[in-house]
Amino acid sequence: MSEKRAETGNDGLGGPGQNGDTSLLDSDASESVPSNVVQGSAMPEWGSVPELMGVKGRRRILIVDDELAIADTLQLIFQMQRYDARVAYTAERAVELIAEWQPELAILDVILPEMNGIDLAIVIKANHPTCHVILFSGHTNTAMLLEEAVSKGHSFEVLAKPVMPDLMLERASELLCSPDDPAYD
Repeated sequence: MSEKRAETGNDGLGGPGQNGDTSLLDSDASESVPSNVVQGSAMPEWGSVPELMGVKGRRRILIVDDELAIADTLQLIFQMQRYDARVAYTAERAVELIAEWQPELAILDVILPEMNGIDLAIVIKANHPTCHVILFSGHTNTAMLLEEAVSKGHSFEVLAKPVMPDLMLERASELLCSPDDPAYD
């Protein structure tokens, strides 16, 4: 999969483990997860994703994860639910994309190659305060990064990887729907 294709918002799927990251939370690591981290279940295999709850409208969602398979799968899941979903594989590319196309929700992996997802969330909230942010992570050092952000006056909810697609869709729907709008079809 070429980087050019990724930057323009592809809807293909990459293979698992493309970046070699295998440090997902396990039962021993979850004991040190802070209380604002929500643990989910593994994402289903491709082909077994059920027709999930549809959210009305073409709301704009940016997905940022350096693991191509995760980012591309989330993009496909959100597109299946009629969201306008785009992908960036680095925080730096996300900043460029946001300048061109302002999302209503940014779903950010915490551990990224250069700028981490928490720092990216801070930049997004400072420059686009109406953009909602969902962070997710499978790394135990996320707690340290969250503590640092809290000490600077920033607080974020973090979903623990792996996250079930329906949990991600539900959370996105909660953030994007007004109280008067029905959340699901």
